Amino acid sequence: MSINIQARGFPLTRALENAVRTNFVDMLDAYQNVSLLDVRLEDINSSHHGGIDKRCQVVLKLDSEPSLFMRSTQNDMYLAIKHCASRLKHILRRNAGKQQNYQLDKADLPLT
Repeated sequence: MSINIQARGFPLTRALENAVRTNFVDMLDAYQNVSLLDVRLEDINSSHHGGIDKRCQVVLKLDSEPSLFMRSTQNDMYLAIKHCASRLKHILRRNAGKQQNYQLDKADLPLT
């Protein structure tokens, strides 16, 4: 899996990079069909304004399925990262369950 982490409007710190790796990479190790994780961290209003302006955008490219896109905007970048990872994990688990059910249903079909 290829990993691309970018920060816009501020420098990418080691702590933010570790937060991305902890929240996404460790979770994605269980999935074999992930080819690219693209994470963009952005301070929308820069540090001059404050408010809910820390955005985490994630594109997850899968080998045999459409790419997944996730975005979260929070008042704290670590919360935005964690929120995106949590939502992505939920979607991947749900899709894995659907795929498994499809394979079971297909196996139950009578041979003709």
